[in-house]
Amino acid sequence: AVYPIAIIKVDEDTGEPIRDKRGLCQLAGVNEPGVFIGKIKPNNPARAFLGYVDKEASDKKIVKDVLSHGDSAFISGDVLVSDELGYLYFRDRTGDTFRWRGENVSTTEVEAAISRVADQRDAV
Repeated sequence: AVYPIAIIKVDEDTGEPIRDKRGLCQLAGVNEPGVFIGKIKPNNPARAFLGYVDKEASDKKIVKDVLSHGDSAFISGDVLVSDELGYLYFRDRTGDTFRWRGENVSTTEVEAAISRVADQRDAV
């Protein structure tokens, strides 16, 4: 592939990659949503993943044995769909955030704002 990226299938409840019988990640099919990943090549500065200050947070973003045993990729957290021509479309963001007008918005912030306006303790 020209670009070392892929869209892999993940379990919607756990966010864990869905693997085949060989233990490798399954690629999402055409028009099938999946999580966008980028292949890590440690010896290539353009394809390295330096991670975050928090090592635990960095480790959560890395998936191993993606398309072959021993390889690794970073999980973007973005849910994308690829069409028949290979164009990519943003669908959603995993976790407790979503994108609105190009900004990441925390669902906790939205819940707090609605609770204040509605004068309720909790809003879901």
